[in-house]
Amino acid sequence: MDMETVPQQSRREFLIKFGVLGALILAIIGFARNLTIFFMPRRSEAAYHKYLVGKVSEIPVGKAREIMIHEKPVFVIHLEGGFKVLSGVCTHLGCMVRWEESKNRFYYPCHKGVFDRSGQVVSGPPPTPLDEYQVELDGNLVFIQ
Repeated sequence: MDMETVPQQSRREFLIKFGVLGALILAIIGFARNLTIFFMPRRSEAAYHKYLVGKVSEIPVGKAREIMIHEKPVFVIHLEGGFKVLSGVCTHLGCMVRWEESKNRFYYPCHKGVFDRSGQVVSGPPPTPLDEYQVELDGNLVFIQ
């Protein structure tokens, strides 16, 4: 029987084919990994900090108190039904609002926006109410998260 001659593969051809195949496998593995991370991200619990904003007895009913948290104003309002804590940053352009006690409202002087004492938009350009923080009472102390 005549043996057919099998073409010999050079070392260079083998290494090129091996390198291309290896790169292709690594690319597929990397793509699959990134696809898995995209569709199944890790769920991490949001870390909340608890801040003391005052004592219940320090803020009379119907009054507001301004405090600073991370250089941003926050207003603590003592309503008949409890406490409400609102951001002092307007939802329009991020300017600071101020509490007008005589008119029982928040005023946004940059564009003449007005919010009521619960943070709802009364007039002006702000698109949404003031951001509200979660309030927690612990005895005579008022905390926000």
